[in-house]
Amino acid sequence: MESVERRSFVFSLGFHEDFVIRRLSRLAARGGEDIVLFTGSPVVAGTRRAHASLIEYCTRVGLNTPRLVELPLSDSSLAVSRARSVINGLYEPIIADLGGGMRAVIVAVLIALFTSGKVFELYVSSEGGEAEELHIPSGVARALSSLSSEKMEILNFIAKNEYSNADTIAYRLGKSSKTVRNHLAVLKKMGLVVSHGRKGGLKLTSWGKAILGLNE
Repeated sequence: MESVERRSFVFSLGFHEDFVIRRLSRLAARGGEDIVLFTGSPVVAGTRRAHASLIEYCTRVGLNTPRLVELPLSDSSLAVSRARSVINGLYEPIIADLGGGMRAVIVAVLIALFTSGKVFELYVSSEGGEAEELHIPSGVARALSSLSSEKMEILNFIAKNEYSNADTIAYRLGKSSKTVRNHLAVLKKMGLVVSHGRKGGLKLTSWGKAILGLNE
């Protein structure tokens, strides 16, 4: 007998649960598949009502109890890290529908997905279901989320050897100074690395740490 692939479902949740139910129904969610709902902290009454309604629905149709995860939106890099920590523990592929809730939650979860390295496909539907939805297939999402292996190697080196300069990084990694400086220019533009002090020692920003999962 052919084994059935186990998926995970991720949603951003506001005051309305209808779009979650539609997505679970359209993709024939099965018992045993994780369902995670992200929202801002503290959870407001309307979101708790939507969560309770989803628990009732999932219980009725035999799906896993949906888990509500609060994100601390007052600290954006921590919100991304917390979302990523949860996402890292999910089975692949991940089906994400970020059609509900606050825009800050949607952005935090989106960044967490793109930096997790997980296989996922993305939907952005409307809570009411009246508008067209955006869909990004898993292959496209993976291409968009990739940092080159060399850039990741440099980020990891800086994380372990804070305040190193470009020449030190090049020597220790066995790369040319020009190559490392080019990568660093891009990483600085991304807001992942900053120079510190007159000697130009390099360190990760909070976002750089979030990319590597160091805030988790």
